[in-house]
Amino acid sequence: MFRGLFHDLFLLVREIAHAHPLWCLPIAAAIAFSESFVGISFIVPGTALLLTLGGVAGASHIPLWPAVLGATLGSIGGDWISWWIGFHYHHQILHVWPFRRFEVQIEKGLYFFHKWGVAAIFLGRFTGPLRATVPLVAGMSELEFWPFQIANGASAVIWAYVLLALPALATRVFVPLNF
Repeated sequence: MFRGLFHDLFLLVREIAHAHPLWCLPIAAAIAFSESFVGISFIVPGTALLLTLGGVAGASHIPLWPAVLGATLGSIGGDWISWWIGFHYHHQILHVWPFRRFEVQIEKGLYFFHKWGVAAIFLGRFTGPLRATVPLVAGMSELEFWPFQIANGASAVIWAYVLLALPALATRVFVPLNF
């Protein structure tokens, strides 16, 4: 029963993906933004959704570049806004809802950032709990715009590609075309 339902759903998603492959760009951008923007990232399972999107793209044999571009732009935007909030509001954030609910995560992010500096932006992108808080604390610590954006952009490209390409490759290799 579930196999038939899954098979029908898969065929529907594959047909939509074939008909409109560029829809992967805004979908991936929205998911990556929600995964990277502080506050929302604790609610939305963005990593799992991007892995799934990569798998659907691979199984559908559609180009991966729209999803990678969308995920890159969305994650850059989410981190940029998080940095901006931290840069303009500094430690006052810890007294404002919803940020006061995440004081422990912000403190961990501050420790991580002060230990690694600009490299924390790059490393934090690949660490789930720190992904959204490190840009915020980089702003709180008054990291300048260009060093932040260089690390933000470079890590976003690699992160998006890895998250989408690995499941796409796996499904292209292991899922038969006539599934």
